Amino acid sequence: MAKQVDTVRLQELANKWLTGTLSKEEQQEFEHWFNEVSDAPIDVPSFHAQSEDEHKQRLYTRILSRIDGEAPKRKITRWLPYAAAIVLAGIAVTWSFLAPTPNDEWVTLDVQDVRPGGNKATLTLADGRTISLSEAQSGIVVGDNGITYQNQPEEIVNLKAGVVNPLALSTPRGGTYQLTLSDGTVVWLNAASTLTYPSRFIGDERIVELEGEGYFEVAKSTVPFKVKTLGQEVEVLGTAFNISAYSSQPETKTTLVEGRVKVTLLNPDSDRDAGSSRILAPGQQATKSGSVLALHTVDTDSYTAWKNGYFNFDGLTPAAAFTQLERWYDIEVVYQGKVPTMRFFGVFKRGKPLSSVLAMLKESGLDFKITQQGGKRKLLVINE
Repeated sequence: MAKQVDTVRLQELANKWLTGTLSKEEQQEFEHWFNEVSDAPIDVPSFHAQSEDEHKQRLYTRILSRIDGEAPKRKITRWLPYAAAIVLAGIAVTWSFLAPTPNDEWVTLDVQDVRPGGNKATLTLADGRTISLSEAQSGIVVGDNGITYQNQPEEIVNLKAGVVNPLALSTPRGGTYQLTLSDGTVVWLNAASTLTYPSRFIGDERIVELEGEGYFEVAKSTVPFKVKTLGQEVEVLGTAFNISAYSSQPETKTTLVEGRVKVTLLNPDSDRDAGSSRILAPGQQATKSGSVLALHTVDTDSYTAWKNGYFNFDGLTPAAAFTQLERWYDIEVVYQGKVPTMRFFGVFKRGKPLSSVLAMLKESGLDFKITQQGGKRKLLVINE
């Protein structure tokens, strides 16, 4: 486990590293700290970056996110061989990742600061009744005879044995929830999402429908598991993957973490195979844009960090990053000046108030103001 460290000393070493004034002994001290306190190594494969400078920026950002020992962990290559080559000048992130966020004087709060989202969801039953699920719980389980919370035996809903009931789990903006289906498949729903599913699976297919974003860990079976979204179907036998299929976004993205999936375009009129499909291997993403289905190699952490309680903005445009903030903090983003086009690099906890995330994003040169108009909180992004 990571041990307690002197962050003041680390800041001192980092600043010297930034200016290229580390002595040989200090360089060894800094490297020793990382290898001792890091529970997992860090690397960013070079094919994920457009240039050597961007590669160094991504690697540096990952190092910063690991300082408090709480960032998501993964099986990757140690960063130490890269240490001598890392240039820290001109990077749009700073050591503010290390310490608690100071008073954000540059963020004008005309209203109370916006708190992060949490466990919020609504369960819709076959007869149309809805149940607001407990915010003190994080998920529900569909059993043979009823639905319960994950760690409570009492039934929320009684299900008649032998009867297949259509059900739906919906999260609002600022909400997330977990669902264990009757076959043991586990689904994490991101904010503003809906999963429609049966109370139990019968026949030669296991079919659910998704609008929004969900992470799936599919229970292995000889019966195919299919996830249908608007104009697309994902078929698996047992695997872990993420689907982002918001109706407000022009693209549907299916990202494979492990296993194997087949992504097929559907005819929007008949909901049948439109003849275009792709087989994904781990680390690949299928992007559906209109009637085009493209395959890419990606860093899966960027697309699954939300499930583990993080925003991963590595390489994202501000517009893409702010779309995530809109859903999680239930705000509306408006721009003063030109819509910014630079790239963000950083990993942030989703459990922090909005002002804390903005304090870090300010390092990109943007400024922000939170206001409330007509009962709706708005984030003004100032780029002048």
